[in-house]
Amino acid sequence: MIERLRIVYYSIKFKKINPEYHRILLRYNDYYTALNPTLQAIFLKRVYISAKFISFKPVEFKKVTREMRVLITSALVQITFGLDNYILKRFKTIFVVPNTYSFAQYPALLGHVDHRNHVITMSWPSVKEGFIIPDDAMNVALHELAHALHGENEKPLIFNRFFKGASFSDFEKHGITEIYEIRKKRHPYLSDYAGINMNELFAVSMECFFEQPELFKEKVPKLYKLMSRILKQDPAHKSYPLIKN
Repeated sequence: MIERLRIVYYSIKFKKINPEYHRILLRYNDYYTALNPTLQAIFLKRVYISAKFISFKPVEFKKVTREMRVLITSALVQITFGLDNYILKRFKTIFVVPNTYSFAQYPALLGHVDHRNHVITMSWPSVKEGFIIPDDAMNVALHELAHALHGENEKPLIFNRFFKGASFSDFEKHGITEIYEIRKKRHPYLSDYAGINMNELFAVSMECFFEQPELFKEKVPKLYKLMSRILKQDPAHKSYPLIKN
């Protein structure tokens, strides 16, 4: 109830949004830039509102800038744009770091999701590069937020699943075949990293889905269709990617 009231409140305040939000998205986010004006307005509103529910923490920065907040949040909105739910419930803290970093046994991470503490960490230069180069299927923000949404979906609060159970279950069932083909070095498209486990398959597929939709659809049509069903989008249709029910 409190969350819904906050959304209503921020929806009213949205009328006073700083025009810099729009300029930042036009500069960096190709997905947003390609949307028709009506969808751009909806996207912009979602960025403004969903950012209000995230605590951005600077690490070795004086502060998290508006550009950082807008661009990182735009990845969340991009993934959830076809869904009713676009507010993070558990992963409400995002640490923004200035470089690659070490964590646990990993010496040079671009980002990661701590499922135990419900925290996301991202390297800002890597986030920025992911949007500056929009078609290489490498986008740290999309990748890490896919992990976070996967985690939220596995252990949702009441009535707060992002993805419909049947659609995501179908993805996981079919995903076993995709992982097998990747590990056997026979996959026509996805990288070896996607074969680590189901979580990485989903995150890598998310990057490919938005950054190389036409190629993804051509090379792995069944997996692409499953991603479209989960997200209710077909980003190959750039000006209007939403799939109507």
